[in-house]
Amino acid sequence: MNKEIVQVRDLTSGYQETAVLDNVSMTAREGEITVILGSSGCGKTTLLKHLIRLYLPWSGTIRLFDQDITRMDETAFNHLLRKVGVLFQNGALLNSLTVSENVAIPLEQHTDLSADLVDRLIKVKLQLVELGYAADRLPAELSGGMRKRAALARALALDPPLLFCDEPSAGLDPITTASLDSLILKLRDWLGVSVVMVSH
Repeated sequence: MNKEIVQVRDLTSGYQETAVLDNVSMTAREGEITVILGSSGCGKTTLLKHLIRLYLPWSGTIRLFDQDITRMDETAFNHLLRKVGVLFQNGALLNSLTVSENVAIPLEQHTDLSADLVDRLIKVKLQLVELGYAADRLPAELSGGMRKRAALARALALDPPLLFCDEPSAGLDPITTASLDSLILKLRDWLGVSVVMVSH
């Protein structure tokens, strides 16, 4: 059995006085796709935000790669976070940058690679998500599905072993959704990446 890469135990949290997550536990295993499924407003994205420590829980523990992220200092957590890619619900691309420039952000911020090597890695990542032809386009020039693929390429820029996807098919038509789902399956198989996906 594949080892656990995400472990949430008895997580309770919420906003101000209102509990949103009550004693939630879950695991995700290496090399698998784990889906957090539920209706709108049930706390799926809130749980995901706890997994990348945008929120801290009221109680309970969260372990990534067998490390308790609720007890780590900021420096140690930021180092650990390089092993995690995040595909945000709306893509979260910077509108003033081209697709290539968006994908370059993690590589420029977290590595000392030469500009030439960064350019080559960008091309590889865009080819992986079947978006090589759109490298010089701005996000406003992309369809919804293309924006998700560009954001996926950026999430994979540092070759993370773990990928979090928040509603990757939100706002997409059924055909584009099926295509994106198929791509995520292929990436899991090609790259061995573990995926935790939020979906309604």
